[in-house]
Amino acid sequence: MDVQRRGPYRLWRHEHTFINADGGTLAHDYVEYAVLGGALVTKLLVEPALNKIFAYRELKLRELLAGEEV
Repeated sequence: MDVQRRGPYRLWRHEHTFINADGGTLAHDYVEYAVLGGALVTKLLVEPALNKIFAYRELKLRELLAGEEV
């Protein structure tokens, strides 16, 4: 589990799990966070940034595990 001790978030916990599924591996992330500015900052800034980060990571994992670019 990753826990932010200092940084831009008031709270940041990120847990990775990997589960055998259908002849492969399911990678799952659980993220708990809080930011200054509340719901508006979360909706306008944080959620889009996190979605972009995790979409990129998914793409790269697929490429690495497939052994080719997707």
